[in-house]
Amino acid sequence: MLIFIGMLISIPCSILTYWGIGLFDKSPWYLFLILAFIVAYFVLYLNVYWLIVLISIVPYYKNAFPGKVNKWNLLNVRMVASFCVLLNGILVKRKGFKNMPKKPCLIIFNHVSDFDPWIMFKVMGGRYAFVGKYALRNIPMVRSLASSIGTLYVDNNNSELNRKMVDDAVEYITNKNTSVAIAPEGTRNTTGRLLPFKHGGFNIATRSKCPIALVGFKGMNEALRKEKGRLSKVQVELFDVIQPEEYKEKTAGELATLCENKYMKYFGER
Repeated sequence: MLIFIGMLISIPCSILTYWGIGLFDKSPWYLFLILAFIVAYFVLYLNVYWLIVLISIVPYYKNAFPGKVNKWNLLNVRMVASFCVLLNGILVKRKGFKNMPKKPCLIIFNHVSDFDPWIMFKVMGGRYAFVGKYALRNIPMVRSLASSIGTLYVDNNNSELNRKMVDDAVEYITNKNTSVAIAPEGTRNTTGRLLPFKHGGFNIATRSKCPIALVGFKGMNEALRKEKGRLSKVQVELFDVIQPEEYKEKTAGELATLCENKYMKYFGER
């Protein structure tokens, strides 16, 4: 019964996702994948894949470099993200992503809520991996899902892990054809104003000499405070791209300040 209800819900969500409220393009092959997903995900994935994952939970504790991001796992997460966001009454307006660099880059975004990564999955194309808190690895299914798409981890109390994250992120960008997305504020910020940017993640850019894509969320605070049963709109905009030649002489700290100033200007805080 639950599978049947899930399939019924997923059909209109798939159509709405395809026609602009959802994912990252409207190509016919993607519509076909959505329809296949309705059957494959709710009938096979939930009943078989998660069983296998739960049985083999131990490997996800390992700190081994996750390697190349699996595009099919990433596509699956994008679809799930679209459903989750839409079912929570959030309509996403995607803006400026046609300017996303063609080659792997560092993607940064302001972190407002737990929905942010889901929305980023929803709007971005290409191959990329997120940087998340190590605490995610304490949640069995979340750990498994995050590991399946190559998530990298940080911990404020573990400098060795943080250095490894930077090493792995540089490897992603330079040798694995994979972009890396990180929130430089370091934690969720519901105050409506930016928190100071931490500079550690910017070592990824200074070492890999990659473009930096600046993504801004507008309207998320209002969406979190909306009345139940009402839809809300959130704009996600790629508002600037910093090329390597623009920061080649800067340290990670100086680069963090440069990006923070651009965000403050974007949000009208300066």
